[in-house]
Amino acid sequence: MGVPGLLAETCGVKIPEHITLSILLAQFGVRQEYGLSGTTLMIVAGCLPDVDGIAIVAGWRFYRRFHRILGHGVLVTLSAPLLLAGPGGAVFGWSGFPLLWLWLQVSLLGHLITDVAFYDWPVQLLWPFSRRGWAFGLVTWNDLVPTSVLYAATIVVVCRPALAMPASGIGIGALVLYLLWRAVQPRSHTGWSGWLTGGWAAQAAPVFRWLTGDFIT
Repeated sequence: MGVPGLLAETCGVKIPEHITLSILLAQFGVRQEYGLSGTTLMIVAGCLPDVDGIAIVAGWRFYRRFHRILGHGVLVTLSAPLLLAGPGGAVFGWSGFPLLWLWLQVSLLGHLITDVAFYDWPVQLLWPFSRRGWAFGLVTWNDLVPTSVLYAATIVVVCRPALAMPASGIGIGALVLYLLWRAVQPRSHTGWSGWLTGGWAAQAAPVFRWLTGDFIT
């Protein structure tokens, strides 16, 4: 298996999935209270752990050594939302600082939870105090179900703001239910189920994989 294939087997949640999850989480108060700027901060917090993905520029071996460690450790988890909330407090008023900080923390934790749940690359959540990693490996790299659920809910949020909160709740709820289903029912490699959960990508044109956030296979 070449580097792209190995990367796909062990990589984390795709960036568009982190972005859409952050947008959905923002619909439970942040968008209403802080508008587009608050939603943008939620997206930044929800993608921030993957800053260690920059390690790829130093080569595959360096990337494998440090991704899902540096940006996913407890120091970043606890400090990054607080630092992001600082500019937010200056803009929106310090009275709203605690609530904004809380929601940014939720967005970052959403990133970590999905990384642990989705793929089989252990996340070292307690780094640098512990090298222990967690990974459940419930979802394959090109599984269309989580991507479709998050994309669909986000489209409703953007196109029908009045339905943003229920759409977000349904989208996140459906994602949780799917992960629970995958925990008790491993993926089938045959039939329509096998196609939907990753088999489709083998014969798909690159543009269709790109639309799901797969830029490496």
